[in-house]
Amino acid sequence: MFCPNCGFELDGDLRYCTECGYALEDAKAVLNSASNEVAEEPSVINEAAEEIFASDETEKEPSAGAEAGEEKSPVESEPVADEEDDRPKDDVSSDATPSIPAVRADRPKPSNPVAKPVAAPAPAPAANVSAQKKDPKALYIVGIIVGLAAIAIFSYLLFFSKSSDDVAHYGQDKAIVVAQESKITPTDAKGEKIKKYSVTLNGDNGYSTNAEVKGDEGFTVSQLPDIKPGKYTLTVKDSKTKVEWSVPVEVVDNSKSDEAVKDVSLEVPKADSADAKADEGDKKDGNAAADNAAASAAYKQKCQEYLARYGEPQMVEIEDYMSALRGFCLADLVDFDNDGVSELVTVVNDMSADDMKSAWDGNIEELQKSYTVEVWSAEDGGIKRIYSQKWLDNSNGGSMYLPLVKDDEQNVLLGKRTYEMCDALKAKLSGKQITYGDNWSLFGKKDDSLSLVLNREAWSVSVSGGNLGEYYASNGKEISEKDFNALNSYTDFNHQYCTYYFVDFSSSSQGSFSDVPVVGCSQMSDRTNSTLKKLGIE
Repeated sequence: MFCPNCGFELDGDLRYCTECGYALEDAKAVLNSASNEVAEEPSVINEAAEEIFASDETEKEPSAGAEAGEEKSPVESEPVADEEDDRPKDDVSSDATPSIPAVRADRPKPSNPVAKPVAAPAPAPAANVSAQKKDPKALYIVGIIVGLAAIAIFSYLLFFSKSSDDVAHYGQDKAIVVAQESKITPTDAKGEKIKKYSVTLNGDNGYSTNAEVKGDEGFTVSQLPDIKPGKYTLTVKDSKTKVEWSVPVEVVDNSKSDEAVKDVSLEVPKADSADAKADEGDKKDGNAAADNAAASAAYKQKCQEYLARYGEPQMVEIEDYMSALRGFCLADLVDFDNDGVSELVTVVNDMSADDMKSAWDGNIEELQKSYTVEVWSAEDGGIKRIYSQKWLDNSNGGSMYLPLVKDDEQNVLLGKRTYEMCDALKAKLSGKQITYGDNWSLFGKKDDSLSLVLNREAWSVSVSGGNLGEYYASNGKEISEKDFNALNSYTDFNHQYCTYYFVDFSSSSQGSFSDVPVVGCSQMSDRTNSTLKKLGIE
């Protein structure tokens, strides 16, 4: 024990301090009395603890089950100062432990101490009082950490997770309900945000508008001009890959904005893993059905867009017994490269009935150029235009048509006949009178485009004595008549696949399109409707 007067360390049960002579029995009596008071009245400790947790405004209640003396959270970077640290070491509150009476001043002190006295340590307060005063701070910090973690998780779920309401898939039948300020973010087949693309909105009322977008932050409907409430087909076209995707949308006014999706991501639907498996080296046998199903979904998007934009095929009588088609004139599925997966052929014309009649009377070529022929191929969950021409072939009788032929391997080729002479023959025939002739080109599918397969042209010129001279060329170079005839074999009936007539005699009827390779104006609507039905459009 230590002497409460001089702090000298003593051995055994001494009655007086051997250093200063202080009466140790008096000190023992005081300490025993203090111990009894603490044991008989534990409420003193409880009251001290209750003071710590009494106010809800300063500190929160610690977690249930927290133990006294719990280690400080490792997240803390600096120690928290205790309230006791501001008090002298020997200053202990009387609420916790009774103080020891002051040393009597009249007690004699030894003149020759045998050891240097040391200060007596202050009596330690009860352990659980100290622990309860420290723990709330550690627990409070832990509570802050838990709260921050909960906020982080909630923020992630709110801003980064995707619910069924903020994700749409290209080609879906259900329209996305959007308002003017709805944010739409397109992604490609890899799930990455598209950084440069064009956006087109085609309304069921015939209104169409588009805009170019740069950056991967998405766009809002308000960025497109003059969009009124209604139903539209939204088409997104990647400027880099030229692949495009479509999805139906319904634009609502501000009074119904609470019904609209505020932030939507447009994604390519994920293919069934079973359907996505292809037999290596043999696409036709192993995966044609799955590829055709994916292609049909993509082609359906384009047909829905064109139906909304151009309307169904319509026959216009441009002259007595002569008719022309306008609107969404043709949709047909054609397997150009004979791989078991069809491409989509479309022909549209947005010229009005009156303009068609005027063009027929004065500018036949303008009517020919009013028809847009396109070939589409399914790619990356969308479609890609692999061929386009604003032109139809024209016969001597005025009929306008699109011819498709087959090569010896049964691949389908698209034919285009113009009246443009190659530069080689232009130089050779300069100054001569051209009586007639044409330039015939065939385009076949190669990789991801419909490209030129062969070209041949023949021109007749007037020579002396009223005779005609024949000149032939292929791919810009002059050739012999024999070589020309070999190339000309593609025009015979055995190589015919199908010829579609868009301007023709009203009374002409080439018969059922399933029996002969000719589709006239009167059968074009049936052909198109049959294709739309295959794609799921009734």
